[in-house]
Amino acid sequence: MNETLKLSISNKFRNTEMGFIRIKKNLGITNLSDDETEIYLKEIILSTPIENIESIGKNHYFKNIKYNATLTVNSHTFTIITAKQVEKAYNKYKETNNLP
Repeated sequence: MNETLKLSISNKFRNTEMGFIRIKKNLGITNLSDDETEIYLKEIILSTPIENIESIGKNHYFKNIKYNATLTVNSHTFTIITAKQVEKAYNKYKETNNLP
């Protein structure tokens, strides 16, 4: 991943109406409109440090601590496949592995 690709993803990502509903629910931002959600997601992508972006297989994973969000973006279509809260994902990992 480099800054040019990150900028390209932030300008070209897309999603469906159902995708926005799922993303808003997962990130706890159901009060935002689709336009506001798009701006919010763009902020997450642009503010994620390069070292917190992993490219694995056909997906890019943007882990942004500031926004408590991890976005999974398809590397071919730039569709945001899923969004999760970092803290909730970590807590689920702890529960699954019986960690304190």
